[in-house]
Amino acid sequence: MYRFRISIPIKIGVCILCLCLHFTTVSAQKNIDKLKAEAAKAKKEIEITTKLLKETEKNKHASVEKLNILNQQIQSRQKYLQSLQSEIVDLERGIGSASAQIRTLNAQLEELQKEYKQTLFTLYKVRSSYDQLIFILSADNYNQAYNRLKYLQYYSDYMIKQAERIEMLQDSIQRKMLGMQELVNKKQTVVGIQKQETQKLSNDKHQENLVVQELTAKQQELKKKIEVKRAQAEKLDNQIQAAIRAEIKAAEARARAKAKAEAEAKAKAEAAKNKGTSTATASKPAVSNVAVSSLTPEETLISKNFADNKGRLPWPTTTGKITERFGTHRHPTLGFDVECNGVEITTTKGSIARAVFEGTVTKIVVIPGRNTAVIIKHGNYYTVYDNLINVQVKTGQKVKVKDHIGTIFTDPETGYTVLQLQIWKELQKLDPELWLSK
Repeated sequence: MYRFRISIPIKIGVCILCLCLHFTTVSAQKNIDKLKAEAAKAKKEIEITTKLLKETEKNKHASVEKLNILNQQIQSRQKYLQSLQSEIVDLERGIGSASAQIRTLNAQLEELQKEYKQTLFTLYKVRSSYDQLIFILSADNYNQAYNRLKYLQYYSDYMIKQAERIEMLQDSIQRKMLGMQELVNKKQTVVGIQKQETQKLSNDKHQENLVVQELTAKQQELKKKIEVKRAQAEKLDNQIQAAIRAEIKAAEARARAKAKAEAEAKAKAEAAKNKGTSTATASKPAVSNVAVSSLTPEETLISKNFADNKGRLPWPTTTGKITERFGTHRHPTLGFDVECNGVEITTTKGSIARAVFEGTVTKIVVIPGRNTAVIIKHGNYYTVYDNLINVQVKTGQKVKVKDHIGTIFTDPETGYTVLQLQIWKELQKLDPELWLSK
């Protein structure tokens, strides 16, 4: 009896490989999407700093503000280049994986085609209907004749299925090759962008060196400006602390007065209730030892809501870039210590400062040479908006999120528009960058 063994492992292998191709493609695409999002974010930051630099390109004089923006531009461009390099590596990994899978598929196809040729050769021996009939009739008995008939039918069906499998595998290889070519094209595009951005980074660093050289040449003048700015910041700091202490003291006084009034009212009610009973000696209402909150229920709610929105507060400007970070740190290129009680956001000329949360204007502070600062209370949190002109709010005024506070001052000497934002929790300074939305 004639027998034929179907290559089941090949069939299963093709199916498994196709599934692997699908899941590999999905996983790779997710990673590429993540890298693209990171690159888009870095690119957006570059667009902001480029716009800020272009706005002041008429001013050829070097300034710390210009240097800070260039530093941010360089950092953003480096992040962008890192994202592009990661994307290139991921694309190369995808290309390599696709190439290996194509080789495996081609090996599978070669094996299928080999079996198909062998089958053709076998059927060639009984290629005509007459030969097939002779093949059946020459059987020794009925059972053998029947088996030979089934054998021929089986081979015929198998040839059709085998041809379909070959066609399916060829289609898979074709699709995979098209997908790989798409990855190759994407890689070429990203490599082109990477070359352009590398050149721009080199230009940025050259500009930075020129600014550093100019600033270094007038170091004494620069130090005097920094000392003046530091003295102004200290005056503002003292005014902020005084305003917060006054607020806390007034709130505590109101809370004590309220508690006293409530205790007296309670004592009167008790006295009226007990009137007519056995002689009772009049006594002053007992002073409660229970701690009293200095915040009103509304202020407590605002304070909680403010805390709950850490990392989600809207920016105080519609556009801008943080060019000076919170705390004391070494300047990355000039080498001296910089102290900042908040964050400095460089924005475009004519920009308006906006409230980052609902609250009440506590105080408006004017520091000579530093313009105006507005302090807004949010429960036991405070936000400070410094370097304003044309202030649009008044002390005691309630504001909502994104309400206009005032116009941010543009320095005519440097051409830069810088807002300093501070956040306090009572007398503790906080890092605003951790509170603003990313």
